[in-house]
Amino acid sequence: MYFLKKCSLVFGLLLTVAAFKVGAQTTSQAEDFAKAAKFDDVSEVKSLISKGVSPNIVDSKGNPMLVLAIKDRSTKVTEVLLQNRNIDVDLSNKYGETPLMMASIEGDLPLVKTLVLQNKARIDHIGWTPLHYACAKGNLDVAKFLVANGAVVDSNALNGTTPLMMAVQSGNEDLIRFLLENGADIRLRNTQGFSAIDIAEIYDKPWIADGLKSRWQRLYKQPYPGPLKALPTKAT
Repeated sequence: MYFLKKCSLVFGLLLTVAAFKVGAQTTSQAEDFAKAAKFDDVSEVKSLISKGVSPNIVDSKGNPMLVLAIKDRSTKVTEVLLQNRNIDVDLSNKYGETPLMMASIEGDLPLVKTLVLQNKARIDHIGWTPLHYACAKGNLDVAKFLVANGAVVDSNALNGTTPLMMAVQSGNEDLIRFLLENGADIRLRNTQGFSAIDIAEIYDKPWIADGLKSRWQRLYKQPYPGPLKALPTKAT
């Protein structure tokens, strides 16, 4: 019992020390780190880390430095951060966007591979996923890599959006075909009651809608029943 009490005291002390170290990082240091991350200033990043600033520090808007670096295509800072043994590659901003999601929407396949294969970034999680983000911009090669490494093809965002719906919105027919060939379900609807076919209509892509309707007819032996409610005004 004495040993357990002693261990608890030691553990509590370690937590206090860790909290003090994090708290010791000043607002000024966070601002300097954010600026360096955005402008690919490797020397400043290394200097701050050498002074004890965590590579996982966030800016005033809640953005982790790695997310900032990837978003602003600061390749040298990104490399330095990924080589740091303390980096949390799954740390997200306040919108739930992780470094892998940002790399996916940017279509940066080499970086996506590094994050997944070397840094073991999580591919799937609750809500929006890297596959959603890759499909949003029609990034076929990134989508192929993510699916090959375990991404759930029909993963649902909190509003029910699937990667297929994002691919339809992007207009990349090769990506749409790839998702369908890998099991994407055209029957799924988002929380508004719209399917991928409806999304194609909303975003004024009738040729994609027609192709998906033909697939529906072929698979389910009946015409597509349509949206559960009236479609909104078409996007421009």
